[in-house]
Amino acid sequence: MWENLKTEQKEKYRTLITNFASLSEAFSQKAELEDEKEGSNYVAPIVNSKFQETVFQKAFHAVAEDIANTSYDASVVVDDNHKYLVGIKSFGINSGDQKVAQFKKDSQSWTDILNAIKFYADIAPDKETADRENKDRYKDLAVRIALLRNQCIASSKAQIKGFKSDDVSVDSVYHVLMPTAKGQSPQIFVGETSYLPIEIDKLEVLGSTSHKTPTNFRFTDGNHTYKYTAADSQLHMTFNNKEIVVDQWDVNYIEDPFSVFEQLHLLTGTKKESEILETVSWVITDKHGHVEESSGFNAFDGGSKLAKKDRIARIEKIQDHFKDELSSEERAYVTEALEAILLKKWTTKEEKVEMKARRSELLAFAKSSGVKNLTKEIEKLVFRPVSEVYIPLPDSKNFHEQNPHFFGVNIGTFEKGSKKLALPKENRTFDLKFLSSGDVIKAYINQETGKAIQSTEKQDILGEWILRGVFQLEEREVLTGKKLEELQINGIRLSKFKDGVIGIEFIWIDVDNPPKDAIGWVTKNKG
Repeated sequence: MWENLKTEQKEKYRTLITNFASLSEAFSQKAELEDEKEGSNYVAPIVNSKFQETVFQKAFHAVAEDIANTSYDASVVVDDNHKYLVGIKSFGINSGDQKVAQFKKDSQSWTDILNAIKFYADIAPDKETADRENKDRYKDLAVRIALLRNQCIASSKAQIKGFKSDDVSVDSVYHVLMPTAKGQSPQIFVGETSYLPIEIDKLEVLGSTSHKTPTNFRFTDGNHTYKYTAADSQLHMTFNNKEIVVDQWDVNYIEDPFSVFEQLHLLTGTKKESEILETVSWVITDKHGHVEESSGFNAFDGGSKLAKKDRIARIEKIQDHFKDELSSEERAYVTEALEAILLKKWTTKEEKVEMKARRSELLAFAKSSGVKNLTKEIEKLVFRPVSEVYIPLPDSKNFHEQNPHFFGVNIGTFEKGSKKLALPKENRTFDLKFLSSGDVIKAYINQETGKAIQSTEKQDILGEWILRGVFQLEEREVLTGKKLEELQINGIRLSKFKDGVIGIEFIWIDVDNPPKDAIGWVTKNKG
């Protein structure tokens, strides 16, 4: 990535970082001379991680990526067909392994295997014997870690790729700044290394870090070497610091850094007005951690949308079409199951669970029958389209009444005394921009109480991208709270821009400390 970035942008980045680092002596006491012949014993240049992220975004026109516990901090567009996801880090040039992921909630299900690893290590006479005994357990755990890490990477890549996936190349890299240590001539080394999914089929266990800490172990996939530490459920990676240097900058310390701070107040002025007028965010799950069934992101899993008047005719059509390929008993079973699924009224939550169970049994039979196109025809009859979704807006009636113009003038208004939106569909449309990729689609507010954000076109493309890309779901796999935890995506934020565009991004929300713009059930936890 570094070699593809514009020279003037890199120069701006270097200037901002080294100018900040030139003030390092203001944050550290002057070191004593250890060797008069060698002159000053320099303090280590300071690289503030938050400042680094902000400067990176400013210099390279990068977009901040708010994807919680992944290491992606920004995305950079080099041109229309090449984009990068960037993990931004800073650590000393002589530092060791660095944290790249954490699996706190997932690791709770790994207790048994970790206990077994510790047990066999305790009874082993030495590290080599313990590692040999635990090799398969380490491999099992490494695969679990890899699967979680890989789906986070895939989800993040899908978000920045957007809808034009075939035309866009998305690479992911770690960009690191590595200052010299105390006592060395102050420099900052720029490093870059690949941020890759872990190649599971090439995993090789390297053993525990020590006999006393058997639940901490190393493994490699040939691309990178990793270390898992059980106490904090963290995954670390070896960066090979001195081998990944792509640039180096000298840092010249200001003789009197405090004089700079004394003059800063003279530079204060009017803050540039934000392009964002207001934002709103919410948690995708309910207060119990469940994702709404059969609607929203799981709309595809709802009951058939085929008109009631057409259902009997369609059942008869399937009977006739497969009369020569199914026995009379099999046709009777298929007909009875279809009539129950399509003609019976399934109202309560329990009844809907029963309907889905009947539907699954029927599909299992169709697949096992080996009859060509039987599964396909039944799916079309009992399911909604595989990629049907809408983005659900929580507490929508209340939100629209308080913010009737958020999506556009009067879009959130209702007919008097009604839950029906007042404006026709064509007047409820707006531009919806997916901030990670920059893609823009036409969307509109729909359904009773205005609870749905839907695309006016490309419904299947939107659903395919969200379900298969962002949420990493198989076809007809429902979205669950557990899946969201694995991906560290549990929320949505909408941003209203001055030009009327509504920006959308998938984020992580701390439900115990929700952001100020949060709506829905999570607001009860606002401080």
